[in-house]
Amino acid sequence: MYKKSLLSSMATAAIVLFNIQFNVHAESLEVSGEKKEIKGATYETLHALKGGQIIGTDLKVIGNKDTNSSSHTNVYVISTEGKGSAIKLTGDKTTVKGTDSDIRLGLEIKDDAILQMTGGIITVSDTGLHFLNSNSQENKLENVIILSGKNDAPLGNGIITENSTVTLKNVTVSQAVNAIVGDDHSQITVTGGSFESTNDSIYAKQGSSITLNNAAVTSYGKNGVYADGPDSKIIMIGGSATTKNEHSSALHAKNKGSIDATDVTLTTNGTGTGAFAYGEKSIIELHGHTTINNTLNGLRAINGSKISSEDLTVIGEKSINLGDYFAHSGVSSEGSESEIKLTGKTIIRNFDEGLYADGGGKIVSGDLTIIGGESEETTVGINIWEPESKIELNGNTIIQDTDIGLAADEDATIKTASGTKNEIKAKKNALAVVNGGHMDLTNVSATAEVSGLQFANFSDNDPLDPMDPQEYRNNEINLNHAIFHVDNGTGIFVGAVVEKNIENSPALSIGTLNFKDSEIYADILLDDGIFWNKTSRKDKNVWNDKEVKEIPIGSFTLNADHSTLEGRANIAQERNVRFVLKNGTQWFLKNSTQEKDAEGNLLDIAQRSRSDISVLDLENSSLIFKEPTEDHYHTLHIGSGKPETKAVYNATGNTQISFNTWWSDGKPIADQKTDRLLINGDVSGTTNIFVNLKGNTTQQKPSDVEKNIRGLSLIQVSGTAEESSFKLAHGYTTINGSPDKYMLRVYGPNSSQGKADIKQNLFDEKNEKFWDFRLQPEFLNSNPEAGSNPEGSGSNPESGSHPEANVHAPVAQMASYLVMPNALFYSGLTDMAEQNALLANIRTAIIDKGQEKQNGFFLHTYGSTGTFSSESAPRQYGYSGADLRYAALQGGVNFATLEGHNTTTRFGLIGTYGQLSFTPKDMQDAGKNSVDKWSLTAYGTIQYDNGFYLDTLLSYGFLKGEITNA
Repeated sequence: MYKKSLLSSMATAAIVLFNIQFNVHAESLEVSGEKKEIKGATYETLHALKGGQIIGTDLKVIGNKDTNSSSHTNVYVISTEGKGSAIKLTGDKTTVKGTDSDIRLGLEIKDDAILQMTGGIITVSDTGLHFLNSNSQENKLENVIILSGKNDAPLGNGIITENSTVTLKNVTVSQAVNAIVGDDHSQITVTGGSFESTNDSIYAKQGSSITLNNAAVTSYGKNGVYADGPDSKIIMIGGSATTKNEHSSALHAKNKGSIDATDVTLTTNGTGTGAFAYGEKSIIELHGHTTINNTLNGLRAINGSKISSEDLTVIGEKSINLGDYFAHSGVSSEGSESEIKLTGKTIIRNFDEGLYADGGGKIVSGDLTIIGGESEETTVGINIWEPESKIELNGNTIIQDTDIGLAADEDATIKTASGTKNEIKAKKNALAVVNGGHMDLTNVSATAEVSGLQFANFSDNDPLDPMDPQEYRNNEINLNHAIFHVDNGTGIFVGAVVEKNIENSPALSIGTLNFKDSEIYADILLDDGIFWNKTSRKDKNVWNDKEVKEIPIGSFTLNADHSTLEGRANIAQERNVRFVLKNGTQWFLKNSTQEKDAEGNLLDIAQRSRSDISVLDLENSSLIFKEPTEDHYHTLHIGSGKPETKAVYNATGNTQISFNTWWSDGKPIADQKTDRLLINGDVSGTTNIFVNLKGNTTQQKPSDVEKNIRGLSLIQVSGTAEESSFKLAHGYTTINGSPDKYMLRVYGPNSSQGKADIKQNLFDEKNEKFWDFRLQPEFLNSNPEAGSNPEGSGSNPESGSHPEANVHAPVAQMASYLVMPNALFYSGLTDMAEQNALLANIRTAIIDKGQEKQNGFFLHTYGSTGTFSSESAPRQYGYSGADLRYAALQGGVNFATLEGHNTTTRFGLIGTYGQLSFTPKDMQDAGKNSVDKWSLTAYGTIQYDNGFYLDTLLSYGFLKGEITNA
């Protein structure tokens, strides 16, 4: 049954008279147990109960004094309750709106009742629709608009469900505090539509589930899509979520809530977070391609929450400054057990930090591209802090236009996977580790304008608490197959900082760099300091108002394995810097061309042409001094700072050092032009020396200069050494292709050559007991007092030769080159003699046997030995002659015999292979030389009957051989 209440005309007049604001034609409709179909009518309220159904088209519901009064908080203008009860409204002209006052509560559906509404507008001041314990799958809204009836003030909730089920299609909610609230295990399915709110726009709590398909969500106050509590879940497929308030989130999962989004676009107006998960077991999963635009933070996981994404693009506000407190991060994971997994291709643009983790948070990425933006803060591609924090880069990584590429602080770790390619293009610094930062990187290509790698330690103690000890942790970077280019800057910075009130700071380990199959090219290989102190503007508050100072102590170790290093090294006064170079590592030392002082002026060349380290260990590796610049050669000081061992230079295996030298003889040591190695400590092992010697040969006589100041000082050792500690790789060197021999002689405490001259000592602390390894000329007849071989270094003392005075000793192969023309002439004479004898035998054999007209083949061997001697060679070149040996195999053919009047003419070919060997006599280091000789000879012989004959030979040949030393 249904009831209809009419107002009398008298009552109507009273209402109009007293301006009570309700339509005179409106009525309330209540249907119980029946079905009522209505079209185009206006009602104050609609109520279906006890199985009653109201089916209306283009209805207007305007409310009454009860529904439009704020005192009655639970009265809805449209209500359906109980199982089987239903209200079904259709038509675009359907409206729920007060005429002269605002309807407070719109539609209520409870206790398994059904609501279906297609088209129409709901205008209320508090709640648009409220589903309570209504789990019918038939609940549905389509093309419905829900608005606020309080002018600019928002309504409370657009749609709220409690333990209910509803489907929304193309529904619009605007001007609401919350657009949709799913409470108490509700299930809401949304397709299309738009939802705007001043608080949380889409809100699932108490185990509710909301599915959004291609919906547009906007929040002007808090979160766009918010899942709160265990089993609360929001699924979002397509569509967008936008927030426009500071510190809000487009997607937010909290207290074990979860959000699953596919192919969505998120925007936060430059001040919020794209996707934010908070708390243990709170989860956000992003599938397909996710785009986050104009955001302060892209993804953020805190306190044990999890976020995963497939393909992701995060674009931050191009220029933003929120102060030092707020981080502008593309992806951040904070707190123990927090984790973000980026499994697809991720692109991050315009952030202070691309990836950020701290407090034990973890980030794992696939292919990753980070492009920095414009910011007043220091921008970092990947930044990580605190123990147990970890970032794993498992795909190809590109970082561009950031001040710092990677930064690891406070025992945090950054790792790359093998088989990936990683590229860093930093404005200032490529890698930075601070207070125990750790990096394991492979296949890295990096460029930077200021520094490649920064190792730094800061004091961790509380200066106000005397019981709090100072703590320092060792930084470590492990690089495999890495290439660094810092062409105008510093490859490695090493620094330590404490607050100014800390005195007597303990020795600390600043860091270790393990460099394998890698290369670093820089103007300065290693320098003392912290790069941002050298580059930051003076008005920047780098140290957060703390008074700090750099300290010159601590240790640093570089382990280079099969790698290349370039640039000079500079260390702090009391620092211990150890280089361990092995397995073919090369260190190219060069003068700096770019190093400037604090005022920006180029440093003096004397400073830019010096290198210092504390300890150098060489194992099958090389030091190579590059060509001088500005007419200054380079000097490497070993034993600088505070080495922890006396043996500061240790050579193992095939170690080599290559020097550049401009020859001078007897000049003051300060005027000598040469690269140098100065070792302030002990030496172990043996090193081969190569010298790129240029200039003019010496003109001074052996007697003109004291032996221990003759030539150039290349290496000096203040501690213990041996004469064999450094030796020329081939025993000698030459100058400008000249055959004159130059030797490396050793003067020192136990040297057979005598003591070094203290005037040649280049150490700060002068001591006569130092070793001086000097490059000196060698003479055939040297003055014993001048330090050369009195018998002549090139001659054998037992040969009885008497070299001329002041004649340079030639290199050993010089004698072989001088002997070779005579040896070749000797072999040629031997061949000719054998060929003449052969022709004579051919003539005799043919005549004797009467076979003049037959062709013949022949093959035989022969050989000879001889001795070449010279009277002038011992005096001028130091050798006395040579022993010669020649052996040959000869074969030939007689082609034709022509008979003429009184003559017989024969033609043929002879082929010869011979081996010539010769060894200069009485020449030190001269070896046996071998030359292979091939020749082809055409011959002709004419014999007259009277016995007269004429032989003709035409020969062509070539030689192949080599000159060797013993």
